[in-house]
Formats: sequence, C-alpha cells, structure tokens
Amino acid sequence: MLFKSKKPQKSLDVSEIKDAIENSGFQFFRGIKSGAPLELDVRGQKARFIRLSLQTVTSFHLDEVEVIDKCGNNIALNKPVLCSSFFNGEIKYQGSGVVNGRKNGGCGFHTQREESPWLLIDLQEIVDIDSIRVFNREGEFFTRALSLKVELSSDLKSWSLVFDNWSGLRAFLSQGLNDNEKAIAYAVALEHSKAVSLFNRMVAEGRVTEAASFQAVVNTVIRRHGLAMGPHGFLKTFSFCGEEEKSKICAELERILGWLNDEYGVAAFITSGTLLGMVRDGDFIPHDDDLDICYIGNASSEREILEERAGIAKFLRGKGCGIQESNVAHYWCVSPGGVKLDIFTGFIESGHCSINPLPREAINESSIFPVKTERFHGHDLTLPAEPESLLEVNYGPDWRKPDPFWKFDWARAKEEYKFLYFGV
Repeated sequence: MLFKSKKPQKSLDVSEIKDAIENSGFQFFRGIKSGAPLELDVRGQKARFIRLSLQTVTSFHLDEVEVIDKCGNNIALNKPVLCSSFFNGEIKYQGSGVVNGRKNGGCGFHTQREESPWLLIDLQEIVDIDSIRVFNREGEFFTRALSLKVELSSDLKSWSLVFDNWSGLRAFLSQGLNDNEKAIAYAVALEHSKAVSLFNRMVAEGRVTEAASFQAVVNTVIRRHGLAMGPHGFLKTFSFCGEEEKSKICAELERILGWLNDEYGVAAFITSGTLLGMVRDGDFIPHDDDLDICYIGNASSEREILEERAGIAKFLRGKGCGIQESNVAHYWCVSPGGVKLDIFTGFIESGHCSINPLPREAINESSIFPVKTERFHGHDLTLPAEPESLLEVNYGPDWRKPDPFWKFDWARAKEEYKFLYFGV
C-alpha cells in the first residue's frame, strides 16, 4: 500500500490506522509451533552473506534461519554466523544454534538489548538462493523481531534489501500524524516503546484520565495477539490466564518458595503486586505481567548480604532455574516449569526488615515473622505474618484502592540500597 506524505485533514481513528498498517504487507511472523514462519521468495538472487537486522533498540533472537537453494536444500545448515553481541556473554547465544537444523521455538541466538542488533550468516561461497525461511521465537517475545530487515551481499560491501517489515509502517508515518496516531501505528506493529513513552509522559503530566483512555485504545489493537500494555511493555498479562494456567503458576511459586524456606533456610514469601492481588482481590491483578517474591536473609553486613544473595542464585540454578541479574538489583528467575518471577533481597537491621526497593527499616520484624501459608489457586503460598502492613509500606495507606499508574521510587532505592546495585 502506498501512502501520500500529506497531512491528514482529520484525526485518524484506530481502525483506519490498524487497517493501513496491516494492509501494507506487514507480517506478524512466528515460529515452528505456531506454523507461521516468515517465507521470503528471493528467486534469481545470488549471494554469499545474509544479514538480518532490527530497526529499534531491543534484543534480537530467532529460533532458526533456513536458506534454500533451487534444489530445496538448506544451504545455511551449520554455516558460520556472527551476531552483534550475545546475551550476558553466554556462549550458547553466540549464533550457531540459529543454523543447526533444530527448531524448538526457543532462541538459536540472543543478542544484548542494543540499537539495531544484527545477525550475519556466511554461506562460504556465492550461491543461487531460492528462498529464505525465518522461524521466530515462540511466546510473547516474538514481537522483538518484527522490525526485521533482510539483506544479501556477495562481498560485504554492496547489499541488496530483499525484505523490510517496517517499509509500510514508515510510509504511513511519513504523513503528518500526531503523537497519539504515531504511537498507535507503532503499537499495531507490536513495537511498544512509543506507546509506553507517551503513556508515561501523560501520567507524569497529570493527565491520568487521558493516559487510561490511551492505554485502553492500545489494548484493543494488540489484544488479538494475546498481549496487553502492562508495566513492562506489550506482554501477556494475567487477564489472559485461565484457572488451569494460574494453578500451574502457583505450583511453581509454591515449589520455589518451599526450596528457599525449607532447604536454603531464608524466609521467602510473595510480595508487591502478587501479594496485593492475593490480599486485595483474591486473584492476580489482571493488568500485571510478572510475579514477585522476596526473602529476608540471615546475613547482616553488606558483604555477607551480597554473598548470601549470590549463594541463593547458585542454589536455584542447581534446582534447574534460570537466574539473571536485573539492572535494579533483583534477580530475574525462570522456574523449571517456565514461570517467570522477580526475586527481591531483604535483610534485618535494628529490629526492622529492609526489602529493596522499599524504604529501609520501614517494616517491623513482627509484620514479617513468622511467615505463614495461605491457599491460592489450589496451592500453599508463603505470606508475611501481617501482609496488610507490608502492603501499606509498599503502596501507601490507600493500597486497597487500585492505582494502575503506581510505580516504585527506583531513584530512592538506588540511594538507600547502593551496595545491592553497585557492590561494596
């Protein structure tokens, strides 16, 4: 579809924006399990190198890339690859997995989050190419690859563009659109950054009613993909989870909390949004997209607290969990059953509990100990002794009133818990 670069005479409604982007050739390609890879017909092209790149700030990951010759052979199989970076410096993400012939819906490679990440495949000779098949990662993070460009070269100097998934989006954006229209256009293409930025600006300026209305509009656009605009972008929120899935989530929470309490010997319990939903609503908060637990450790000095935290990470890895450090001093954990949760660090000082990122020494020990268990979606989850007291420290005295715009004060937390963020 071609768009005139002329300022519209009236504001565009959501359906007009949605139809324009989706009819422009944009492809919501997925992976092997969905049966919806990207199929590119490039007959008549000769090349040695295939470069795949993105056009935004994000992490790049795909499951598999196949380059098919006119005889139907995958000539990319086990060929050398190079990528712009690899996640956390882990060798398993360096790229060879994207051409190993094994498609499972996971990550054949994975870059760091960066500007315009890329992957290069070297076919080792100039060959006739018939088609290229790109198998995306399955799950909610398939969206990261949707700004894909594919280029071919014989010498790494001259490149031929054979696919640009954002070409129609860019043509549409060349019109004189307002900020809302631009953000919604990007949202149709499942690029969340513009919508999140505009939403946060509205909230910061006190335009909360307008922000809520804008968020609702964005959600109507992306809901058919099983996504909603939550606190961390476009992700699968609990509004999409049925009772069976919630029970599975709670089973994994119960297992990890049990490991920490019964085997490692720290007091671990649900906190923040997970605790708020359970106590206030008797369910997960619909617009939330992650799980929160914390532990109160046994260490007292800063160095010992850091050593204990590292020990907990090692312990959970030994149980089959995936553990990564976040940029805000907590662990991102993926349970053996594939459930994602945040693990926050706490410790005792002067008869009080301090839990990052909550204010230090703001919670009496008696509000936390002894921890207790309550049934939630068929499983026993650990809670603090007085969950209401913790929720008041976390969310303020009006914690019972839903506030979709609430956020942690990370600047204060980084100052108060400096050693957790920057070491000693």
